[in-house]
Amino acid sequence: MWRKLYRKLKYQYIKLLRSKGAPSIVARSFALGIFIEFITLPTLGSAFLLLYPLNLLIRGSFAASLIGFIMGKFALPLFFVPNMSVGNMLVGNKFGAAHGHMGHMGFIALWEFVKEKGVAFFVGSATNGIVVAVICYVLVFYALQLYRKKREDRRLALQLGKNIR
Repeated sequence: MWRKLYRKLKYQYIKLLRSKGAPSIVARSFALGIFIEFITLPTLGSAFLLLYPLNLLIRGSFAASLIGFIMGKFALPLFFVPNMSVGNMLVGNKFGAAHGHMGHMGFIALWEFVKEKGVAFFVGSATNGIVVAVICYVLVFYALQLYRKKREDRRLALQLGKNIR
């Protein structure tokens, strides 16, 4: 199972490296896919519908953004608790402190609790998504530049080798 998962991730990585377009466009699209994946859970999956229009807006590569979206699914479980923590820090945790036990809550109080925690989770997910997207942009941009430079050097070395003979 782990070998199959590793092969799929490696395949997506190679597809990303070989995508057409400038490194900045591919990295920008990948970062958009990661960001959209981070806000997908708090929006109950509807954020996926933003992938195509936002990709058109930034004039990116849809394939690279889909790869980022897929790869984000593997990283997202590591961020559930940090997303909630950051959201509580930014939005505030006033409701959870006052009503610690949910067993005696009425429907309206329960709705307020879910609404507040949902907003905190969304804000935390968006904040962490932006941070991770910026980090992924930098990593993918430089990885693409390095990969393409090495590939160009190999191609030139092969051409020089053929011309010498």
